[in-house]
Amino acid sequence: MSLDSSNPTPSRGRSRQDLWPKWMWIAVPVLVVVVVAGLWWAIFSPPGSSLVTPTPSPTAMIIRTQPTQAPTESATLSAQEPTPTRPILPLPTFSPTAGSVMTPATEPSIEAAGLKIGDKPKVSGTGGQGLNMRAGAGTGHARVKTLPEGSVVEVIGGPTEANEFTWWQVRDQTGVQGWVVAKYLTD
Repeated sequence: MSLDSSNPTPSRGRSRQDLWPKWMWIAVPVLVVVVVAGLWWAIFSPPGSSLVTPTPSPTAMIIRTQPTQAPTESATLSAQEPTPTRPILPLPTFSPTAGSVMTPATEPSIEAAGLKIGDKPKVSGTGGQGLNMRAGAGTGHARVKTLPEGSVVEVIGGPTEANEFTWWQVRDQTGVQGWVVAKYLTD
């Protein structure tokens, strides 16, 4: 092995920088990032999501008949009007999901009949579990706190029907406000 005085590396080998062209030092890492991002998206994307949503297009078919005699006006019209190949279906309608749907109470239920705004009922009937106070009327809202059995609250709003329950807005003795199910409040 001999060393050339103008080249400090051995004459039989190439340096590491000469193994790949300079553009490859940029292209390979970019390609790796793109592949990893694509795999990440394929694995963790929500089911049913896609970039392209197919849309149906209406099709029509024209029926042409061979006239055996002189064409009449009705035969000429039927050849010019398109005939649909499939029935026209109604568009789907939106229906809200159950859980957080709230409807204002038009008539107070039997549970709500004994309470009114300004009353100070007591939490009872929870079997010692306590009563969940929520940020809104409905089980889909976040729990603010759990009121222990025997707590006294002040009714400040309601009633509202949601999730097959009657809900009242209340304030506890510490000033925290939220919504509770009426059947666990007694006068």
